[in-house]
Amino acid sequence: MDNDEIKDYELDEDTLDEGSGYRVKLDSFEGPLDLLLHLIKRAKIRICDIFISDITGQFLEFIEKDIDSVDLDKASEFLGMAAYLLEIKAKALLPKPEVAQGESDEDDGSELIRRLEEYELYKSEMDKLKARETVDTFSRAPDLSVGDERTVLKDMTMEGLFEALKKLFERAEKRTLDTTPKAIARDPFTVEEKQEFIIKTLTEKSSVHFDQLFGEDATKSEIITTFQALLELMKLQFLTAKQEEVFGDIYLVRVGEESAATA
Repeated sequence: MDNDEIKDYELDEDTLDEGSGYRVKLDSFEGPLDLLLHLIKRAKIRICDIFISDITGQFLEFIEKDIDSVDLDKASEFLGMAAYLLEIKAKALLPKPEVAQGESDEDDGSELIRRLEEYELYKSEMDKLKARETVDTFSRAPDLSVGDERTVLKDMTMEGLFEALKKLFERAEKRTLDTTPKAIARDPFTVEEKQEFIIKTLTEKSSVHFDQLFGEDATKSEIITTFQALLELMKLQFLTAKQEEVFGDIYLVRVGEESAATA
């Protein structure tokens, strides 16, 4: 193993865990591609072998353990990638339709592999640029006079939201157990459209149950799109999430109407 490979496997003190020998802190990574690339290098496999390894499971496990420490912007990205990986795995279990002559048979997995390869190249080039930086740089201390607005999670955590999201995925998974071949349609909704839906819902009623935003027939793709819209509106301080007790019901409350959380 050469010096570059050794560097790839070096871990700082924050990532070490006496019990398991290794622990990932999501906030240490720039995004989901950064984490995936790290897991691939740690497992010493090729990028193209990602889907025949246990890396997808590791990725989901690390998100579940550490999602509460990640800010909303990053949480949305990591959860989006989690849904993307789950969708690819689900598609892999379905019969593949015959590809007409002249059409591409490239699947979502190939697209992710290409993105990872491009990101690996990007990281390599960035490391080279950082190595050339001079020591004569000017740094400015952060302006502490600027207010740091944070999303309010009343009596709950991001982990609680993630658990609720997992239940929605499990519900969607049960509907896909039917072995009848089905075409998987692309998500017809956008994050912006789901934001409008949530705003309209909370304008008509100041507080709604978390599950009310997700239809009984919602696909995994629609679930994650709605969840991303929800996180964005929380970041914008339009709504808060309230949970009276651990594993209890989650209510989404329009800011300024917190007293109506159980309406």
